[in-house]
Amino acid sequence: MSENLNKPLYTRIQEYIAELILSGKLKPESKIQSEREFSEDLGVSRMTVRKALTELVNEGLLERKHGSGTYVAKPKMTYESVEMVNYIQAMQLRNIATATQLLEFSEMVTSRRLSEILEIEIGAPLYHLVLLHFANRVPVILERGFFPCTCCPKMEDWDLEKTATIDLLTNVYGIKLGRISQSVEAVAATDLVAQQLRVDEGFPLLMLSRLIFSRDTEKPVVFSQDFLRSDYARIHTDINIEGITSQERTDAPRKEDV
Repeated sequence: MSENLNKPLYTRIQEYIAELILSGKLKPESKIQSEREFSEDLGVSRMTVRKALTELVNEGLLERKHGSGTYVAKPKMTYESVEMVNYIQAMQLRNIATATQLLEFSEMVTSRRLSEILEIEIGAPLYHLVLLHFANRVPVILERGFFPCTCCPKMEDWDLEKTATIDLLTNVYGIKLGRISQSVEAVAATDLVAQQLRVDEGFPLLMLSRLIFSRDTEKPVVFSQDFLRSDYARIHTDINIEGITSQERTDAPRKEDV
C-alpha cells in the first residue's frame, strides 16, 4: 500500500485496491475480500475500509451485490459519440462478437408526436423496427426505429438482422445522410425493456435519442430511441474549447464588481 502519509488513510487503501484491479491481479467479476478481512490484513478499522470501497463503487471499479458481497465491476465499452450511429461497426472494430435479433417489425400510422419529429403528416405510414444487439452473446443495446415508408419502401424484403439500419439507408435506398441530432439521458428500465435486455425492472440505462436527416431534402429519414445497458457502455465526447470560449470577451465580472 502507498506510504504517502499526506493522503487520508482511506484514500491510500482506495488507491491500493484500485491498483490491484487495474493491474489485473483482481479479475473482472471476481469477488473481493470482505470488509472484515481487509481490515484485519491491513490493520485498519472496518469503517476506513468501508469508505475506501464505497469510493471505488462510486468510481465504477467495484459493484456491490445485495446479500452476496462486493465484486470487481465488468469493464465498460467506451464509445465515441459519433460511433453511436452504427453500433455494429463500432463493436466489430473492437473485435467484439456481435449478433442482432429482430424483436418486432410492423407498419403503423404516424402519431401527432412522431409527425412533429419526422416532419410528416399525421397518419402517414411508418415502419417500426425493434432490434436487440448482442456483444459477446450479452444483450447490451435495444434499438427502436421509426422510418417513413416513403423513404424505405418494402423494407420488409431485407434481412434486418444482418444489415445495420444505417447501411440500409445508404447502401440499399441510396439516401445521402446529412445532419444527425443526438441526445443522451439516464433512464430506468421499464418492465418491457427490462425483459428485452434481460435485466431487472428499474435497471439504469442510457437512452440515446437520434434523428437522422437527408442531405438532399434536409428532412428526417429515421427517428430512433436506443437503450444501452449502463454496466456495459459509456459515451465519450471530445470538445473543442475554442468553440465555447473567447480571449476577446470582456464581459466577465471583475472581483470588485461582485
